Parts: sequence; C-alpha cells; structure tokens
Amino acid sequence: MEKALLVKSIFFFIALWGLATVFLWFRPRLEIFWKIVATLIFGFYIWFFWKEISGGYAAFTANWYPVTIDFLKELVALAFVNLFFFWPLALVIVFYKSDEMGAERLLKLMCLITLMLWVVFVGYVYYDKGIDKFLYENLREMIPDAR
Repeated sequence: MEKALLVKSIFFFIALWGLATVFLWFRPRLEIFWKIVATLIFGFYIWFFWKEISGGYAAFTANWYPVTIDFLKELVALAFVNLFFFWPLALVIVFYKSDEMGAERLLKLMCLITLMLWVVFVGYVYYDKGIDKFLYENLREMIPDAR
C-alpha cells in the first residue's frame, strides 16, 4: 500500500459519495435539514480536496483502465488495514448486543471477511507478477476500449 492511498483514489471515493448523496435526496421520511447538512458536508469535502479530485479525474479520463485497477487493488488493501479498527469495534458490539443470533452473525461475518482478505493477500504476495500481468495485460485485451 502506497503512502498516498486516499489522495490517489479520492476521485473514486468522491464519485461514490456523490452518488450516495443523490440517492439520499430520494429517500423518503428523512428530514430536509439532515439532507441539506449531508449535502453541505459533501460540498465541503469537494471544495477542500478539489485539487486532488480534479487531478484524479484528469488521470481517469486520460487512461481509465489502469486507474480503475489501481483503485480496486488499493481498496482491498484499505479494507485489510481497516480490520485493525473493525475487529475491536465488532467484538465490543458482539459483547453488548442483546440479540444472540445477530451477535453470532456479526462474528461469523467478520471471520469470513478476514479469512477472505487473508487468502487474497497471501495469494497476491506469492503470485503478484502473474496477477498483475493478468489484470494489466490479459484482462485489458478482453475489455473493449481499454487503453
């Protein structure tokens, strides 16, 4: 994982956040005040990171395929790193959850996600050259208009 993970991928995160904000406006039974506050927070982040967002957009429009593959690889790495935050939080929630089935489901979900990410990372550590060759060369040939 590189030093500037979020700065490089901020265009994708902002695009997803913008789509979610649009969906928020179509959600019934939410007070208009909270919709406006959420939209203003989104607008603040666009203003604050405008330079990085415009740079990410320029990189995406110039060569969308490698930028997208890099984002997906970084997203998996970010999920792996965030397990350090999610595991203690999930264990506290499991401890205090009154619903036994819900607590067990959350614990099972965390275990399965963690094991899946471990398999992905161990596989990538041992087969990184082959995986990168597939993602950046072979898969690119299968997708039309991938430069």
